[in-house]
Amino acid sequence: MNKAYILLRILVIIYFLNYQLSDAREFNTKLWYDYPATDWKTQALHLGNGYMGASFYGGIKEERFDISEKTMWTGGPGENKAYNYGIIEGGHRYVEEIRNAIVEGDIDEADKLVANHFKGDYNGFGAFTSAGSLFFSFHNHDTLVNGYHRELDVGKSLAKVSYETNGVTYNREYFCSYPDRLMVLKFKSSKPGKLGFTMRHDLTQEAGDITIKGNEMIVTGKIDGNNQGYSIIIKVINNGGEIRSDNGQMQVSGADSAVVLYTVATEYRPVLPHYNGADAKGICRRLIDNASQKSYSELKERHMADYRNLFDRVHLAMTGDPEVETLPTDQRWEMLRQGTTSDSGLKVLLFNLGRYLLISASRETGLPSNLQGTWNTFKQAPWSGNYQSNINLQAMYWTAGPLNLPECQEGYINWIETLVEPGRKVAREYYGTRGWVSHTTGNIWGFASPGSDMLWGMYPSASAWHCQHLWSQYEFTMDKDYLKNKAWPIMKEAAEFWLLNLVPYEGKLIIAPAVSAEHGVDIVDGRVAEYTITSGEARENKWFNLPGPFQDIQMVYDLFSNVIAASEVLGKDHEFIRKVAEARSNLLPMRIGKYGQLQEWAWDVDNPRNHHRHISHLYALVPGRQIDPFKSPELAEAARVSLLMRGDGFFGPKWPHAGGNWSQTWRIWCWARLHDGSNAVRIFNDMVRDTGFENLMTSQSGNMQVDGSMSTPGFMAEMLLQSHQGEIHILPALPFEWPEGTVKGLVARGNFIIDIEWKHSRLVSCTIKSAGGYEIPPVRVTGELTEVSTDPRFNLLNN
Repeated sequence: MNKAYILLRILVIIYFLNYQLSDAREFNTKLWYDYPATDWKTQALHLGNGYMGASFYGGIKEERFDISEKTMWTGGPGENKAYNYGIIEGGHRYVEEIRNAIVEGDIDEADKLVANHFKGDYNGFGAFTSAGSLFFSFHNHDTLVNGYHRELDVGKSLAKVSYETNGVTYNREYFCSYPDRLMVLKFKSSKPGKLGFTMRHDLTQEAGDITIKGNEMIVTGKIDGNNQGYSIIIKVINNGGEIRSDNGQMQVSGADSAVVLYTVATEYRPVLPHYNGADAKGICRRLIDNASQKSYSELKERHMADYRNLFDRVHLAMTGDPEVETLPTDQRWEMLRQGTTSDSGLKVLLFNLGRYLLISASRETGLPSNLQGTWNTFKQAPWSGNYQSNINLQAMYWTAGPLNLPECQEGYINWIETLVEPGRKVAREYYGTRGWVSHTTGNIWGFASPGSDMLWGMYPSASAWHCQHLWSQYEFTMDKDYLKNKAWPIMKEAAEFWLLNLVPYEGKLIIAPAVSAEHGVDIVDGRVAEYTITSGEARENKWFNLPGPFQDIQMVYDLFSNVIAASEVLGKDHEFIRKVAEARSNLLPMRIGKYGQLQEWAWDVDNPRNHHRHISHLYALVPGRQIDPFKSPELAEAARVSLLMRGDGFFGPKWPHAGGNWSQTWRIWCWARLHDGSNAVRIFNDMVRDTGFENLMTSQSGNMQVDGSMSTPGFMAEMLLQSHQGEIHILPALPFEWPEGTVKGLVARGNFIIDIEWKHSRLVSCTIKSAGGYEIPPVRVTGELTEVSTDPRFNLLNN
């Protein structure tokens, strides 16, 4: 070993000995690689601005952007002239008969009636589609390159690609701007006149015309099936050289640099019944013309100022392995796959990536994130890219409150508001009552009906779960105007529906018909089998509409509780609230079964061989607050037993969709609420290792979905701070894997801003700032109540 190498190692060691937590930020806000991507699912990196998404690969000879826009959906009234939000008329004539069969235990009959009369019409449901792919084929790039680097800086929402070839260094920089509503690309060569490329746009939709006028490429087209118009304008601003067109392509040659502006829009408007009327061409023209008045630096500064206003509200740093943190992201991910868990900085990177994805996919004036966020390379996204409302959509937005991103939840809240009118029609036609209701799946066309398959579609409490987010937005912001004018009317009308649709059972009230999310129980000789024996997806020899699935009871209990609390804040509707409180007190209480588990149904038929991905009967634990280790220890222990029985990983071909990102995410949240950081972080590691990819995205059943990734910052925050029980709980589920760190800017319910520092797994200091001037509630530290006014670890501030 030579002296130079020894000296180098000594210098490295000295550097790491002087390493501070703040130095890790650079490494833990960047995904970077020393090779281009070739696969969208596992390698491409994603840009977004709440309207559009672009996935880039960083190819050397050819760069590719797979582009989508959130309103680019097939289906709707443009495809099905009789589209009526999925409603098949006549269900209300059978609802009483169905409920009687369930109460009397005739589940065969109930299932038959539900299967025949409580289905939705998916003709016109549609799917999230894509705009196509934008390609740049670079001139004089035929040789091998040196120093290749591809990165996504999630702290700045800025992507870069750089390399050297033929004695020229090429730099690319990409971002998607929310304030200017477009994608901006910059290409630059280190030597004058050495930049050249051919740009083309492959379109996903069949009906599309490309014209080139000067330095603009203009696309005008119709979305397949529904004939809804869309428009794309791409403007190339070259510095030096020339631009010419050839056969629908643009060529830049002899340039020093070039800036490309890209915008896309459709005719969609979230206004029923037609959901159209926007001027797609006019929108794109206005955006391009406005952006053209600004320099590249101005566009970049506006974008970064907007983004960092959201991202910089929270900062997490944890002491990990400094040497590992300097490695390319794929190597860090691979080390975790092989069992290395000391890279706490990788968890910080995942925390930051999740916030980046939520900010990039969901903003104030757009639609909410769907299963793919706002990114799609397919003509039809997996599972239609729908707004799956029995965990997936909601789990994405659990991050918004504690991470101080209420603006990112506004798109979801606005979408919920558009469901109310269709939900009223569904309530009348299927249940014969007032109020509004929605079920499992959602789209941009107001679909609120039951699904086409009873297994997953008979899920009437989605509206109640949506309303939980209306209330949580208030809890974290304490915005009374929002509560009064936006949330309250929607929540109240959802509660009105349930006051009219509760079913007497054994002296209490239940919800029927309803299927516990996406599964039932096995039947042998007309009786419930002792142990699960069929595939988790089987329909035969199963019962589904059992009495009292507790998921629905818990959701309605939660809705009623939040409506009561909202009424107290607003001081209104006291007589209505009296009825709500009475109904809530008569809901069937949760039950503990023969295994010590929290029962999934009123019948004690759970068994330890059921490894289904859903754990909807634990809604009362997360996101609800009926179950708590301090306030209801017996129920908390039963929830723990249910988690252990159900399992958290993969269970072979009998359970083809067990495991997966959202399924494991929910379990992580549950273990955090049970104050068990060890199990929470174990499943976190499993999720990244078993369902994750080198681009740090995660998957369900092999398909990239954003729900697990977007929920990651939320459950990490939940391990460090909880506030759902009227207390502020500091370090409630801190795993030993994270022995030292700081977090700044987390939000507790009541609009309290929290900074926490810990070392050796113990609290060092905590600052609590009452942003709204409210009195600080009781505070716990790792389970123990403390008097913060005299505890030297605490610093208390008022806004």
